[in-house]
Amino acid sequence: MAVTMDTLVGEILENPALCALMEEMTPGVTKNPMMKMAKGFSLGKIVKTPAAKMPEATIQAFIDAANAKGL
Repeated sequence: MAVTMDTLVGEILENPALCALMEEMTPGVTKNPMMKMAKGFSLGKIVKTPAAKMPEATIQAFIDAANAKGL
């Protein structure tokens, strides 16, 4: 599965390898209770949500790393 800005947070959380990579790159984010509410959000929507405090560069680095590893 290629990871893109259209990938849902829920898809990442359900994939152990992607979830581990997200946690490695942004420690604590996968354990944040707000992630349950964001399961239906795409990564692109997270970038556009100021309350998420997740810069586009961070999301893009995650996407690039996930795709480079073939996750």
